[in-house]
Amino acid sequence: MSLFSFLKSDKPVYVDKVWKTRPVAMKGMITEALKTITQNQVPLVVCYFEDTITETISFLKTAGVPYFHLTNDSLTEASNQSNVVFVCDASLISSSSRLMGLLNTLSSGSKIHFLFAGHYPLPTKENNLIEKISANLSAEITFCSSIDDPSFEPFGADRIMSVLDQLGLKEDECIEHAMVTRAMANAREKIESMVKYEVVAKSEEEWFLKNIKK
Repeated sequence: MSLFSFLKSDKPVYVDKVWKTRPVAMKGMITEALKTITQNQVPLVVCYFEDTITETISFLKTAGVPYFHLTNDSLTEASNQSNVVFVCDASLISSSSRLMGLLNTLSSGSKIHFLFAGHYPLPTKENNLIEKISANLSAEITFCSSIDDPSFEPFGADRIMSVLDQLGLKEDECIEHAMVTRAMANAREKIESMVKYEVVAKSEEEWFLKNIKK
């Protein structure tokens, strides 16, 4: 059971699950994806950065989890896949009408559960993507993050980790609560206010180095 689960309030349009470290968050996200399959849903892991896709696929291969990487070139084969964890770049959802058609087909028999590997630093871009998903599909949306993600560093990641240790949060437990979602959204809005012209990057670490001045 997640810490603070007994304090649940009104469910937002998406759910945040936050673990202490990235490796544990990756394991937690894929565990959620496998649980989704047992519930007759379709898991789709969405990554914002190229390096995150590489990291996710590497984890799936090492763990022996069946997966399918959705790209423009592989969409034709995707409809033949079953009981796999789908993985794709977030930009594909934004740009490909073929992918949206595929997701509509997949969701006709099973609800799609979107599992985002962390938030995008700029909430405006992310909100547009969430709105597109919500407007076109019957889906669940979960964001899987970790305290050691670069997005937490400007807001005292060490202090947050210390508080979680004092509260007794175990390594494999996550925080899941509306107040956490609100706090993370507020933090990303502050980050967006610091960025005048965005520079794209291959990883979240590189994104912060290029866009946020120390």
